[in-house]
Amino acid sequence: MRNKNRFREAINEFYTRDALFKLFKTYFLDWIAEGYIGSNLGLFEISMITENSNKQTFIDLIEQMFRRDTFLTLYETLPQEVKDVMNHLAWKGKVPIKGNRDLYFKRENSYDLNRDLKPEFAFFHAEKDCRKEEYLTLNHDILRELRKLLPEKPEDSHIRPATPAETHFVSNDEKLFMENIKMFYDFYKQGGVVLSNSGKILKESKISMKKYCNISEYYENTKDLQHLKTETIGLFFHLVDEDYISSENFQTSNIKDLVLNLMRGKIVKKEKFHYSFLYMNYLKGLKNIWNSEERLEPALATLHGIIKEFPVTAMYDPVISIDNIVKSVVYRDLFIELIDLKDAYDYIYINEANYERTKITGYDKYMDYVIVPFIKSVFFLLGALGAVEVYYDSPSMNNSLYLKNGHLSKFDGLKYVKLTELGKYIFGFTDSYQFKELKDEGEIYLDDDRLILTIIGESPAKAMFFEKISQKIAPNKFKITRETFLRDISTREGLDSRIAAFRDKVDGDMFSNWTQFFNELQEKSQAVNMVSEYTVLKLKNDKELLSCITKDEKLKSLVLKAEDYHILVKKDNLPKVIHLFKEYGYNIEQPVLL
Repeated sequence: MRNKNRFREAINEFYTRDALFKLFKTYFLDWIAEGYIGSNLGLFEISMITENSNKQTFIDLIEQMFRRDTFLTLYETLPQEVKDVMNHLAWKGKVPIKGNRDLYFKRENSYDLNRDLKPEFAFFHAEKDCRKEEYLTLNHDILRELRKLLPEKPEDSHIRPATPAETHFVSNDEKLFMENIKMFYDFYKQGGVVLSNSGKILKESKISMKKYCNISEYYENTKDLQHLKTETIGLFFHLVDEDYISSENFQTSNIKDLVLNLMRGKIVKKEKFHYSFLYMNYLKGLKNIWNSEERLEPALATLHGIIKEFPVTAMYDPVISIDNIVKSVVYRDLFIELIDLKDAYDYIYINEANYERTKITGYDKYMDYVIVPFIKSVFFLLGALGAVEVYYDSPSMNNSLYLKNGHLSKFDGLKYVKLTELGKYIFGFTDSYQFKELKDEGEIYLDDDRLILTIIGESPAKAMFFEKISQKIAPNKFKITRETFLRDISTREGLDSRIAAFRDKVDGDMFSNWTQFFNELQEKSQAVNMVSEYTVLKLKNDKELLSCITKDEKLKSLVLKAEDYHILVKKDNLPKVIHLFKEYGYNIEQPVLL
């Protein structure tokens, strides 16, 4: 129903009544005479059709042309030149007019290209781009129906192996993610991945994560891209619902479920346009879209289905072109519109470096600025999770935008992908995978006299944790004080969690000085408590007012403490106190109690 309604709306918007009447005279009359269309019209009605007839009459006829049971028959009656234009528009895009003016137009040097199109080409529009190059075009929603009906489909309608052109970079992070998944988890749980208000990871967080989590970056020394892999992994933890982020889910043996649950959209936070905000944050205006949601689940389901079509066997894992993936989705009209098209046209914009705002004004721009970046971001994310090997160049600057770093999406450089051995297992091409049992090589030695610990061996995850709660006094030696251990702690539960994390990282029993230190911290955390059920009222130095409090027995019974013109009242008793004050003429505005 969605496609049918959009198709009807597209016909109404794209064709003028004049253009439809040209088609009627050129094609529809013959097709009506042959009985292919117009069966709902009587002879008298047909004879009365003129250029002033109701536009809906013509719309009904062109809709009938696009029925599955009639299209191929009518298509074969079209001039070859018209069929060529239809096929070019469907599979290659705009048709350049240059060199073929006599073919498409009745005369030269027209000020109104569409008025002078020959009647047989009235299916199309003639337009000029910013460089004054002339093209024939067709509305996207009409093209969607046309692609379904055209008899010959290009090879890129389906996924096929590619012979990759040379790319500057290749990255296979299968081992990286498996060997470091616990470290990534620990880093996030310790508060290491901090986001700015705009959805970007803070620079200090990226530097620390790359250092402690042994991340070898996609790009080195490239402005705005030098932490792309770190960002991709770090943002993944913010993408996932907090209830799912646990040590049980983020372990090597659970990677298959982790990736598949991502591709099903089941573990993503249920926040509006959450994926777009994190991975496509060059898109502005998302907060202004009130009535629609990000359609991540069906868009991911499409890409999941595409991956299942990869011509992969247990012994064969071909490289697949991103261009092939994009075309396969578009040519078959698979769902990929992450953001509703009308919302994108109405609300979304891109900030350019010259302070201009560029809006998405047509489907070509929607493809360039939403669909293609979304597809590339998903496969880069799958690459960071170890499921695909990525082949990529530096991002393209060819986007018709004036941008600070030249590129729009940081993921734009992706050209090809190939399933890793882990990816083949995740997506069901192989039945098993040999997971390597990973052990933390570092051992922790505690001083039995001072609060000093030493790490012997390599243990980045433990070093990262101890640096957060201590003062580093040597490359592998850490001194802990009350102040350092309580750093960033704001609740009693937070303290208990940190002590439990400390004990978890230390093998064997702890010396008495450490046990005493933790017991003391827990006791002191209970020594001072905030009490929320009381309200403090400040009084003016007014003799009559103070007399009320000292003499009125009812008031005295409700006031717990009076000092320096302040009285302490239980929140439950506050309405009674306010009422008593009113009896003496003192009106008190009652606060909103949370």
